[in-house]
Amino acid sequence: MVTMNRNKVVIVGTGQVGSTAAYAIVTHGLCNELVLIDHFTEKAIAEAHDLDDGSEFQDRHVKVHAGDYSECKDADIVVITVGRKPPANSTRMAELGFTVGLVGDVVDHVMASGFNGVIVMVSNPVDVMAWYAWKRSGLPRTQVLGTGTALDTSRLKTIIGEETGLDPRNVGGFVMGEHGNSQFTAWSTVSLGGKPFGRFLADNQDRFSSVSTAEIEEKTRTRGNEIVAAKHGTNYGIASTVAGIVQTILWDERRIVPVSTLLDGEYGEHDVFLGVPTELRANGANEIVELELNDEEREKLHHSAELVREHCKGLL
Repeated sequence: MVTMNRNKVVIVGTGQVGSTAAYAIVTHGLCNELVLIDHFTEKAIAEAHDLDDGSEFQDRHVKVHAGDYSECKDADIVVITVGRKPPANSTRMAELGFTVGLVGDVVDHVMASGFNGVIVMVSNPVDVMAWYAWKRSGLPRTQVLGTGTALDTSRLKTIIGEETGLDPRNVGGFVMGEHGNSQFTAWSTVSLGGKPFGRFLADNQDRFSSVSTAEIEEKTRTRGNEIVAAKHGTNYGIASTVAGIVQTILWDERRIVPVSTLLDGEYGEHDVFLGVPTELRANGANEIVELELNDEEREKLHHSAELVREHCKGLL
């Protein structure tokens, strides 16, 4: 008997991030059906029509339409992108007071539909919002995750590629912790072409004597803020990240991605969402890959956890 997988994704929020994520999902043909929900219904309808109008030239047809929260009932994934464009020189944590009310309302409506899929949180501060959505939804920890430090890890690899002139896809390793100022590069995990990055630099001092890991880490941390200052928001990088996470879950690829997920004893932390390498499957965030971090990296992770946990206080 022939069966067909009718997978369905819902994106809540059709601002710059949500609409670009929708475009990435459509151009990669990641699902059969994509539903857009927005407080401004006309905006969602217009974005859906605009996306659908080029379907003749896509590799795979994705049915795109605007809808309401009842569409979440049979969705595999709901992506939450609600929020506002961050002011220049602001921090992601500064958006908490504005975003928490929006996210709470969205989660309530999603769950009222009977939804039992995976929530992918994009709204900032993403680690706090992922924790809040998990608590408010009542879903199992595997079914709520945030984009975490997945984008930051991609930025790290991109910057290493820029500094060395090599393809960023040759870089392994992770940025971990908060998606924000307390994030850190776990240099003990970073490699280039399978060789520890520090060793790679030492073996090629004649070519890369000017490359500094401290500068690379700082560029990774501040790149998003620089983009926001110049163009009043980021959308392409995070949209690619969302599409990659959606693909990994829908296609059950079992990739290890540093998403924001609940720590429940891992790294000695509890009741906090942080960006850590996690195995993604069809049911969401599964096993956390607990790396052997050095003492300095562990201390940075604990510091990040304390900051995120502090901002979660009083939200429920």
